[in-house]
Amino acid sequence: MCARLTHALPRPAIEVRSFDAGDLPALAALMHRAYVGTVDYEGETPEQAAEEIRRTAAGHYGPLRARASKVVVRSGSPLAAALVTTFGQRPFVAYTFSEPALWGQGLARACMQAAMSELAADGERELHLVVTLANTRAVGLYASLGFAFVR
Repeated sequence: MCARLTHALPRPAIEVRSFDAGDLPALAALMHRAYVGTVDYEGETPEQAAEEIRRTAAGHYGPLRARASKVVVRSGSPLAAALVTTFGQRPFVAYTFSEPALWGQGLARACMQAAMSELAADGERELHLVVTLANTRAVGLYASLGFAFVR
């Protein structure tokens, strides 16, 4: 999917901040909780989720754009994240996830809106991502943010 970026994106109503390397352990645990039981879950262990987060931060999917990667934190704990890299010369959402007990409260949306605004301010014109079509929650979120399917 791809979205055109504009400078006129609304500011998210939920406070977000940019990714920090100190977030890695808590984001790994959050990522694991977010994927368990979903169409995208393939039996990964918490340790495998931690390794996947480390690989993402280390540039396995292209250099991590830490300033454009956004996190919602409350009481010191991350509740949602959108991790953005540069893949194939363009901005790419490697992962978006949120605390399952808080799904539907706009946390992932806030991360995505903030990431899109940051990228637009940096002069980027498009943001790309890959989503599992059967993940209807994610497809709906991305479509509502202006993402469309590309061939």
